[in-house]
Amino acid sequence: MNMKIIRTASYPVMALALFLGGMPCFQAAAPNDLSKRIDEILNRPGLKKVHFSACVVRRDSGEVVYERNSRLALIPASNMKIVTTAGALEMMGPDFAFITRVGLSGESLVVIGGGDPLLGDKETDARNGHRRPPVFEDIIGRLKESGVVSLSDIILDVSVFDEQRVHPGWPANQLNQKYACEVSGLNYRGNCADVAGLNQGGRIVISLEPPTDYVNLINAVRPRSYGRSRISLDRTEVPGELIVSGTCRDRAGPYSFAVENPALFFSHLLRDGLVKAGIRVTGQILERPMPDDADYRPLAEYRTLLGDCLTMANKESLGLAAEALFKRLGAQANPDGKGGSWESGRRVLSDYLRELGVDDGDFYLSDGSGLSRDNRLSAWALIRVLLHLAGRPDWDFFESTLAVGGMDGTIEKHFWEKTYRGRVRAKSGYLKAVRALSGVVHTDGGDYIFSFLANRGGNGTRLAIDAAVKAIVDWGAAGGDPGNYFVMK
Repeated sequence: MNMKIIRTASYPVMALALFLGGMPCFQAAAPNDLSKRIDEILNRPGLKKVHFSACVVRRDSGEVVYERNSRLALIPASNMKIVTTAGALEMMGPDFAFITRVGLSGESLVVIGGGDPLLGDKETDARNGHRRPPVFEDIIGRLKESGVVSLSDIILDVSVFDEQRVHPGWPANQLNQKYACEVSGLNYRGNCADVAGLNQGGRIVISLEPPTDYVNLINAVRPRSYGRSRISLDRTEVPGELIVSGTCRDRAGPYSFAVENPALFFSHLLRDGLVKAGIRVTGQILERPMPDDADYRPLAEYRTLLGDCLTMANKESLGLAAEALFKRLGAQANPDGKGGSWESGRRVLSDYLRELGVDDGDFYLSDGSGLSRDNRLSAWALIRVLLHLAGRPDWDFFESTLAVGGMDGTIEKHFWEKTYRGRVRAKSGYLKAVRALSGVVHTDGGDYIFSFLANRGGNGTRLAIDAAVKAIVDWGAAGGDPGNYFVMK
């Protein structure tokens, strides 16, 4: 795929660049009511140590109505997903789909992964009203229709991505958490399994969903007769082995945990399903690329649309969706469309930001989801991305993938009051001492694109950011004063 982007600057983006780029075309007028109100919020006594980078602009003109350290590059947490998903939409297009292909080569079953992060995701299928059978059930049905009663090897081609499944910047003590799951060319069920505990008369029974011998659970859970049940999982040095510890009064869980080597997790579940259905598997599970000239007979393919991935990344903050997009951008920049890596994805999206006029000092990209604390973005960089999209035909498509305040996604419990409900569409961000929120607000006086990033802050910081966004809605409802933003010399 040709990754080159040709664009012309829209007036909103140009106006923003003229101000934030430091060019002497505008001079600031007296502080307006909105600036006073937001400064009052962000200057509260409990926020003195917090580092803020913030910017608010009119969507239709790009005029800046509030700015605070907008060029300060901070840890963005999941606001990094805005850059990843925006770049993916622009470079892949809204009709792009991840495709997983299944076929036969000789007597072997071949699965060619496309990096799909939502393969086997029940939530996505339910939201789209899909009534197709589960992947394994469908594969088995097609094999039986083809008269196949025996297979030799199961071959997995995951070469669309490189072999580095764990980002080096992710916290090592959190790699069994679902938000830090491995990223493979063949993903399944969010690359997670679920564990639960049941107290049966003082004997703790541990269950695994889906059942598989690929994961070995060591039961160290203790029964208790009072208090809360709580289970934790810790990996051992043996691949696929976890120690389940904690206490269980009646029931505990289910708790999701990330599996190691998701492609092998997929293949073990597939093999178990084949054997249970009466299809013998006499060979091995092999992970290797399929040669271009190999004998390959298509059997089935499974598609996941870009819009579903953007929705899960932005609305639900699914890290796997963002990382798969990040690596897929890198793969498509390679001549053979394979070998997508964090390094190649970083190059592609860094060039994307530069093409939008974002200086290198305003960003550093490490991963696609924002889990790495090495990422850096300024509010200005995020505003440039959002304002650029707002001037293009795909804006409505992108905006629909953002969480809606008081209604869904990660900000469902924010902005729930009648005055604000449904007016804020944004991507939230959360890491230890990091809070972020960027998106668009719809006010009676027009639409405003905003970005608030905060480092060295806690829960009070997020409350302050929410209050600042509400102030935009209130100010817009009062009519604002477009002539009081910046006055042309």
